[in-house]
Amino acid sequence: MGQRQLTKIEAAVAEIFMAAHDGANLCCTVAALNTDGLVVSIDVMADAINISPYPYGDEPLARLQMSGALDELAGMELENVDWDANGFATVGIGGNAVADVARLVERTFTRLLRCDEATYAVATSTKDLGPS
Repeated sequence: MGQRQLTKIEAAVAEIFMAAHDGANLCCTVAALNTDGLVVSIDVMADAINISPYPYGDEPLARLQMSGALDELAGMELENVDWDANGFATVGIGGNAVADVARLVERTFTRLLRCDEATYAVATSTKDLGPS
């Protein structure tokens, strides 16, 4: 696991969750360059993550399980919200702890989106989505 990346992701997720607790509706985009040279990103909201691009034809939770991204995260409550084969995948994360969501995001980058665990860098940006 990329500890440097995980630390940055966890700080961003904590900000989103704290803002939601205070009534704000924020989205943090975490982006990285994968081993194919493509920019991949995960939008993190208080109740869901959106993986883009989602370069697979099968449903997201099964693919996350097969890839090993959910290893050691067996206690997480996840839900397929919406997805489009070879487009995007939205996974519900409501009720999960900040650390678990951050670990899921980090593992999704390395296990599903093909980022090199040792070398990839993440960039984060946060925006206000307005009233929920």
